Amino acid sequence: MKNKLIEKKIFSKLNKISSKSKINFFGRANSAIWTIACYLKKKTKKRTIILPSTMCISPSIIFLVNGFKLLFIDVEKKNGLLDIKKTKKQIKKNNDIAAIFYVNLFGNKETKTSQLKDIKDILVIQDLAQTFFSKKNYNNSDIFGDMIILSFGYSKIFDLNHGGIVLSDNYDFYNYANKFNSKIQNKEVSEIAKLKYLKWYHEVVEKKKKWKKYILHKFASKLYLIKFNRNKIYRIFDSVNEIDSEYKKRKKLLYLYKKFFNTQKIKFLHSKNTLIPWRFSFLMKNKKKFLKNVRDKGYDASSYYPNLGRIFSNKSNLFANSDDIEKKIVNLWLTKDYNIKKIKDQSNILKGSL
Repeated sequence: MKNKLIEKKIFSKLNKISSKSKINFFGRANSAIWTIACYLKKKTKKRTIILPSTMCISPSIIFLVNGFKLLFIDVEKKNGLLDIKKTKKQIKKNNDIAAIFYVNLFGNKETKTSQLKDIKDILVIQDLAQTFFSKKNYNNSDIFGDMIILSFGYSKIFDLNHGGIVLSDNYDFYNYANKFNSKIQNKEVSEIAKLKYLKWYHEVVEKKKKWKKYILHKFASKLYLIKFNRNKIYRIFDSVNEIDSEYKKRKKLLYLYKKFFNTQKIKFLHSKNTLIPWRFSFLMKNKKKFLKNVRDKGYDASSYYPNLGRIFSNKSNLFANSDDIEKKIVNLWLTKDYNIKKIKDQSNILKGSL
């Protein structure tokens, strides 16, 4: 009974920001995506998903193993977001599109997404797993998806290593997802499945070998389909209550990074206004040298994400912006462990790496 009460409080908080009338809880955001994929198979005969060519690879795997074709579209050079103009062109040419998977990469946002609201008979899935919305930065154009995905997984804004949410106005999906989730058996990610995935990722993404679909089936369900642990609901509740303060802290850190990393030799990959920013992200030519130097000093740094258009279609020339991001992207942390002293120190490391 107490868990149900907490769930209602979480919903009330998120409903005030998103105006969505239904909430479903999942073990992972990827479990939510898997459920959406299965729901789509039931509701439509269309089998093509539009995705940005720069994003986490997991949703692509999930749609593939569930029988969908992937149609990647290059991202905007300035912010890494799905190119809306190119997306609308593809919709006019292709009548097999079941959904658009829109990712607010790094917490970036733009106003052109309002055009997606006018598209009929195509589900718009808005992936906020890497970011989060808040009252302080919310306006009506920020929430445009038919389904909104939130995450409390590893390395996300609120890192609980468990939990995903879908917000929607779809009562049919709400019921379907509740039944679907009740049948999931996996209580945690299989270590064997994780190792199989890492091996596949190393071969296909890092060594650029050809991928084979049947291998994905060997690990996907054990990796992504995780039953929601309702005992985690209290930590999710605590996280949701910290949305606005988290936004404030991360925006301050992002401002400081931009101030001290202000050099023409790197290019920021952030929109003018953002949702809750995930990382400080920028492009630089000699990223390997900087990544080594900054990691040697004990700082966290990553270089996500790969050009998925290249991986799944072998046509990197069609995804020039994603290709450029893959070659040059650097992500630095915006977590509570970082402050102005550490940002200045990383700035000095950057200067020594140029």
